[in-house]
Amino acid sequence: MKTVLLLLIISIVSIAQNKTLNLRGADIELGMNSKLVWDMINPELNILEDDNDNLYITDIHDNKIGIILVKDGIVVKVIKDWGTTYKSNVGQVFKILWNILKQYGEELNKVKIIPIETFTPNGEQTSLRFQINDYKYIEILIQNTVTIYEVIEEMGS
Repeated sequence: MKTVLLLLIISIVSIAQNKTLNLRGADIELGMNSKLVWDMINPELNILEDDNDNLYITDIHDNKIGIILVKDGIVVKVIKDWGTTYKSNVGQVFKILWNILKQYGEELNKVKIIPIETFTPNGEQTSLRFQINDYKYIEILIQNTVTIYEVIEEMGS
């Protein structure tokens, strides 16, 4: 009986971690009330809220940290910005990707890599998506620059 209870607790914690992303010390979880998010974010960070209650977070030097998308007062997507490089510095891109992926350990056995090509009036944009689980993915946008995002979202949103 204790074993079953322990396995149940571990699976619940694992599911909660799948829906959580850390933005500068604040563990933001999908489904969280947006008012609670405001209380969790470090007050030294800059937060810009748009008309839809989405939050755009930067540090005191205006470096992008992330975006929290909200629908009906509930967090539906969190985007962590790992930065943009304006040089084609493969080593730097690889190091950032390595640091992100190594935190997922065993989950990486199931990663799907999805190439994405988007055509816009401004030109073609290509990216690679590393689908970690049902809620999390890493996206590398490649155009004239390389930008890396870590994302959690309800896939039906």
